[in-house]
Amino acid sequence: MKLKYAVYEEVYPDGFYPFSLVKPSSFIIYRYKRLIEWIKEEVGEIEGFIAPEYIINAYELKKANNFDVIINSRIKPELIREALDQLKDGESLWENNTLVASKGSLKNSVKKKVNGFLFKGLWEITGSLYNPPFEKSSIEGEVNKFSVIDDSKGPVIIEKGARIEAMSVIYGPAYISAGSVISFAKVAMSYVGKYCRIGGELERSIIEDFANKAHFGFVGDSYIGSYSNLGAGTTTSNLKNTYGTIKVFNGREKVDTGKMKVGAFIGDFVRSSINTSIMSGKTIGPFSHVTGTVKSDIKPFLFYDMPMDLTKLIEQTKRYIASKNTRLKAHIEELINGAYKTFSDNKA
Repeated sequence: MKLKYAVYEEVYPDGFYPFSLVKPSSFIIYRYKRLIEWIKEEVGEIEGFIAPEYIINAYELKKANNFDVIINSRIKPELIREALDQLKDGESLWENNTLVASKGSLKNSVKKKVNGFLFKGLWEITGSLYNPPFEKSSIEGEVNKFSVIDDSKGPVIIEKGARIEAMSVIYGPAYISAGSVISFAKVAMSYVGKYCRIGGELERSIIEDFANKAHFGFVGDSYIGSYSNLGAGTTTSNLKNTYGTIKVFNGREKVDTGKMKVGAFIGDFVRSSINTSIMSGKTIGPFSHVTGTVKSDIKPFLFYDMPMDLTKLIEQTKRYIASKNTRLKAHIEELINGAYKTFSDNKA
């Protein structure tokens, strides 16, 4: 009998904060593909998702009702098969009190403790950019003759509909999605989603769909959420002056990444003013506006240092995404209200 699989999306706060508050964690980019794509490669089509109602509705996901196996969306793709091989009927795997996978009835399952199956945080995601799943370059987009594509250290993918403008340099491995424009920029070992504008320097970073970093400034070892806009001169630090390891807030507490190079994790719908400087390891919650030097983690729904007016936020966001080719615009009000309530109910 063919098993039916459900993908479990943890409720904020979890290891993929600040993104999990407003999007399925399975939509996070890992090794240049979304986690849900890796999961489907291992198990085939999934029956549906177990997730907060506002996430299900906003992203028009199929709600899982009839399934045999649950898989946490934060599981490392390389370990999916190993986890499933360990499962017997009526058993569940748990890592630090978080469900990894289960088979049969979860309520009455026999719990087994495991370790190392779940991503601890987003720094492991950006670290995966060293290891692309594609072996050869594929250049289908428009590349200006005065730009450089260097795939000597890794392949470069430029999708049809993307444009690389004059005086830009792309160092592989790198992935530039359809509709994006790279303008007078240096892009190295990075993923750029659909319909983004990139200028300045981008290294070892992930830029989600519809996000802009159109001007000068450095972004390194960072993850930038969808619909965010970084003002001219916005720069992320990715190295402490002490050369010590960097700690990151995971929604509950600070976690030592064990890494010397970690940039910033900037949630969806974030705005930074011109010349904003963001210190290494900082998280910026979705729908926030930041300026100046960001030395501390920024909570969601802040207009600089003031709480956001939700009515104004909904109105402004509707205006912003009205012209975007995205299904999200039909559900943006529910998404904002749901995320705000979830954050308010779980304040650290």
